[in-house]
Amino acid sequence: MASSKQPRRNAAPQKKNFWTPTRIGISAAVVVLLAAVITPYLFKEDAASTAATPASANTRPGRPGELTSLPANAMEANFSLLDGKQANLAGYSGKVVILDLWATWCGPCRIEIPYLIELADEFRSRGLEVIGLTTEDPRTDLPAVRAFVKEFKINYPIGWANREIVQGVMRGRGSIPQTIVFGRDGKIRRHLVGFNPRISPPQLREAVEAAVAE
Repeated sequence: MASSKQPRRNAAPQKKNFWTPTRIGISAAVVVLLAAVITPYLFKEDAASTAATPASANTRPGRPGELTSLPANAMEANFSLLDGKQANLAGYSGKVVILDLWATWCGPCRIEIPYLIELADEFRSRGLEVIGLTTEDPRTDLPAVRAFVKEFKINYPIGWANREIVQGVMRGRGSIPQTIVFGRDGKIRRHLVGFNPRISPPQLREAVEAAVAE
């Protein structure tokens, strides 16, 4: 009598899961390690690029986004100096001028100022005037600014940035420092936003040397 039982089929072998807890842990560790190695280089390049990027404004051929001039109201508006005197940019006609917008709390400003002191010493006899205008509030920050000037032995006039200059230079970008080199004709020769110790000093020096030679 024939058996009614069907032959038993072998069960299909189960696939092994590749992503075991051990492999997941190893992969995660590799990703973290790569991120730790690569990230500092990415941020370093980004910081250098940001520090050397000029503000968006009127443009100069070959230097995208760099200011070529300031509005008349920014050139003519008086600003107050620490000694109580009033001055304006238009009054420096015939001089080469470095205008620096800065603040005591600004890290890159602190790095830049010794270079400005050096340029002021070196080129003063050739008609260079360096002016540092802080964006701080004279009503509350006067003691801090005076102490800063003394600490850094700043050898050029320090004053308070007025609204016209801030608006004319920054054009909606609040980054500082912002440093402008004016020629003897009052036109802008160079405009830098931020400060990179490797890139900015030779750029400033080159602009100053060209301007005093004109």
